Amino acid sequence: GTILDTAGDLGGAANVLRKKRGMSAIGISEYRGFISNGAKGMIQVALDLNSDHPEFDKVKEEFLEEYSKNLLNETKFLPNMDVFLKKLGESNIAWGIVTNKHTKYALPIVNGIPLLNEGCSILVCGDTTNHPKPHAAPILFALKELGFSGKQTVYIGDDPRDIQSGYNAGCWTHALKFFENKTSTGINGWGSDETSFDVVELARKLGLSIA
Repeated sequence: GTILDTAGDLGGAANVLRKKRGMSAIGISEYRGFISNGAKGMIQVALDLNSDHPEFDKVKEEFLEEYSKNLLNETKFLPNMDVFLKKLGESNIAWGIVTNKHTKYALPIVNGIPLLNEGCSILVCGDTTNHPKPHAAPILFALKELGFSGKQTVYIGDDPRDIQSGYNAGCWTHALKFFENKTSTGINGWGSDETSFDVVELARKLGLSIA
C-alpha cells in the first residue's frame, strides 16, 4: 500500500501456500514488486498461477484465508509515513484511506494501528462501492462523505490504478514510489500531476516539512 508495507504478511501468506505444496519459502523481497496486485500478484509469484487458471479462484480463497489470520504480524509503516500522517493532523489537514482491499481485511488493520484508527477521517474499501479503483466511485464516495471537492483534494498512490482513479474523480494526483512496481510501466508514465520517491520529498512538495 501507499501507507503501509504489507509485504511481510502478504508474502507470508503466499509462502504458507508454497509450504503446503512441499515448496520452500520465497524471500519477501521477491513478492514486494507485486504487492499492488494483491492476491493475484502473490499467487502469481508463489505458484506461477495466473487468474485464467482453472484452479485460481480456489487458490485465491485459500490465500485470503491464510492472510486473514496474519494481518498485522509484519505490517508496518513505510519509511517516514507515520511522521507524515502526524504532520497532517497537526496541520489540520484531513486525510483518509481508499483501498481496493475488502473491509474484512482493511478494517482490522486500521483498527489495529492507533495512528490510523485515530487519525483516518474515512476508510473506503474495495467493497464499499460497486466499483474498485481505477473507477472513480471509491474516491467520489470519500469526497462526498467528507464534504470536499476533487479540486480541494490530493490523492496519493503507489500504483497507476490509484492515479487513474484520482484523475477520474477530479482530484490532484501525486504518485509515490517506494519500491519497484513490477506489474506496471515506469512511474513517469502514470500521468500524475506530481511524483515523489520518498515521504520527505512528498511532504516538501505539499508544503510540509518532516525532515
